[in-house]
Amino acid sequence: MHIIISLLLLTLSSNTLALTAAILDNGVDYSHTEFQGKIKINYKESENSHDDDHNGYIDDVRGWNFVTMSNKVFDFDRDIEITDEIKLYYALKAKNSLGTITEKEEETYNKLKKDKELKKQRKALTSWMHGTHIGAIAVNATDLPRELSQRDLKALIITYLGKAESGPAKSPRFEPTASQSTTRRNNHIRHHWKKYLDWQINKLKISIDYGKSKAVVFNGSFGQSFKGATEMVSSAHKEQFGEDLSEKLAKKKALEFMRELLTRATNLLSKYPNHLFVFSAGNKKSNTDELLHFPSNVRLPNVISVGASYKRETMAYFSNFGKNTVDLFAPGVAISSAVPNQEYLKINGTSQAAPFVTNTALKAFTLAKKLDVKLTPKLLKYIMMNTVDKRDELTEKSVSSGLVYPERVYTTIRKLNKYGLRKAISNSIKLWPTREIKKSIQLLDDSLFPDLPSN
Repeated sequence: MHIIISLLLLTLSSNTLALTAAILDNGVDYSHTEFQGKIKINYKESENSHDDDHNGYIDDVRGWNFVTMSNKVFDFDRDIEITDEIKLYYALKAKNSLGTITEKEEETYNKLKKDKELKKQRKALTSWMHGTHIGAIAVNATDLPRELSQRDLKALIITYLGKAESGPAKSPRFEPTASQSTTRRNNHIRHHWKKYLDWQINKLKISIDYGKSKAVVFNGSFGQSFKGATEMVSSAHKEQFGEDLSEKLAKKKALEFMRELLTRATNLLSKYPNHLFVFSAGNKKSNTDELLHFPSNVRLPNVISVGASYKRETMAYFSNFGKNTVDLFAPGVAISSAVPNQEYLKINGTSQAAPFVTNTALKAFTLAKKLDVKLTPKLLKYIMMNTVDKRDELTEKSVSSGLVYPERVYTTIRKLNKYGLRKAISNSIKLWPTREIKKSIQLLDDSLFPDLPSN
């Protein structure tokens, strides 16, 4: 009896210490072995068509789908096959990224890259597998701090991306007015963008509100690029007036739209100071100081914008950057992670870099809890930013001038019970010296990564 009670107490203790990362994406294949014991389960709820915990979401045992407004957090019915041809494409793509591809393999890769049918299949696959790939990186159990175990990492599935037919995730569609008045037409367009902004912020808010009591970190590997905003405002203008906007005016209107969107997002995320938000910076090779990006351009102490690095050496050529808007870089080239049907693929992108930082944050928060160290999102961001592996070439590319260094972060947390913050950081940097750059091969191939999904 005593043994049973002891085991029960041990289980309860480990569950209370296990912290969670919310994955805002297009769903996670929780049946994959990579997620065994790592999915946040709502034990107050049963799948019985009743809202047992009275939180407004029926049967939300493994999270919630805000696209379909149901507890179906992954589409197991979707008829997508990860063929041998697709696997070969991604394998050769990774070799090409890392500079290890042979001449014969390169020939095969170039043929696959140009195959239109395969390209269509890959696009459909991305819309299905993205969240699984990202979620597995976020709760990856390799390089665990010695005080932690695999059961300390949990993922909360929030299906956030996708085409909604109804409900809060359905985006407002622009319908031109029949009025011939130029003033009324312009007012009609402005009214549409107000509705669109309301929709984007509300969608983000309800997702955060759902996860705020369950997760300490939110990962968002999605975004609205400046280019995408420019195309949207241009398209609405053409539908209404039947003519193209000038490039200068389109950019002006896109800038106004993005500034308003980011102002609203900043106001929203500032209301959640006890949560850390990690966002991918985008894959457009753009300076986001000038070409704004949502939501990664939000500048708050509890928000981290992540660019992609080549290994742990330097910036990946495709990554967005910004002296004032990209905080740091993390590995985002040929990252192996889980995809549906018990498969693994290597993929490039800032989508993959962001959950690397989320994973580091999740381990850091859990480590601090086990060591009884008070660690707020603001403090953790400060530690991450001040323990980066600095690179001269990243000085003008990011706020921190460097790449995230998990070992330094964990060491700093361990030393906070003994030293002040500055000394803990300086000691961790001494213990973990700057990494040597072994090589810097990056083949400039725009097909190497899928772009960030739009929110």
